[in-house]
Amino acid sequence: MKLYKTTITPTSNFLTSLKGDTLFGQLCWSIRFIFGRKRLEELLSNYDKSPFLIVSDGFASGYLPKPKMTSILLEENTLNKKSNRKKVWLTQKELRSGEYYKARTDKDINNIDKKDTIIRNSINYKTATTEGDKFSPYGVNEMSFSKKDIYFLLGHDFKLEDLEQCLEFVSKSGYGKDSTIGKGRFEFTSLEEINNIDISNTYMSLSPFAPHNLQCKEIYYEPFTRFGKSGANRAFKNPFKKPIIFADCGAVIKFENKIDIKYIGKAVTNISTYYKDTIHQGYSIILPIKELEQ
Repeated sequence: MKLYKTTITPTSNFLTSLKGDTLFGQLCWSIRFIFGRKRLEELLSNYDKSPFLIVSDGFASGYLPKPKMTSILLEENTLNKKSNRKKVWLTQKELRSGEYYKARTDKDINNIDKKDTIIRNSINYKTATTEGDKFSPYGVNEMSFSKKDIYFLLGHDFKLEDLEQCLEFVSKSGYGKDSTIGKGRFEFTSLEEINNIDISNTYMSLSPFAPHNLQCKEIYYEPFTRFGKSGANRAFKNPFKKPIIFADCGAVIKFENKIDIKYIGKAVTNISTYYKDTIHQGYSIILPIKELEQ
């Protein structure tokens, strides 16, 4: 499998955070619309054993997240918990050398991510008024992002040009909630292949993943619960999926010995009571970091 990276530049606000499993789902829909249902079924037929595509979360351009380990392992001053929580960005070189003390805040790297609450109200489009005498406004969180790096791990049965075409489809049609009214639009750079990644006994995940039956010596992570929904033409008949508990992005996995490995996790199935063929990305791309002591 080959690892690629692109940098996206948002051209509108987003209502859904940039998580790898969500973007993977939208790319699957783009495959369905561009190449047809049969092609998507072919790619997913062996996904539980050999994934054709794994997608990372979105990260501040040029950086990766600080590992989700204890302050002691990160060699942080345990008296500065508040400031430590704000220092979240490191380069890949710093992760590999274990220079966690160089972690930067959003302000340090000019990574401007904002969240604003937009007030809306339900409208009856037949009368162009609110329902009856009721006026019940509600708030929706909209996010604006700086440039973000996203990583893709491609299998042999999915071509780079196919991924670029699918990513173009998502960038124009919109990512996440309220894409039909212009949210979630972005532009992206050409996909750059990432080479010369060495091996280690310690790796960090780049998206939420299912750690079930993971054969490792130690794992450090924060839990993440995904409350998923089916989209597109599957959004009309019980679209709600069963909750899934993942190990979140930034998890650290230590193996017994050095190992050459590019991803971990598993495909997640049986999560929709109506659409039995639903498959969720429970895999994560992993990158080597400084080896934890035995």
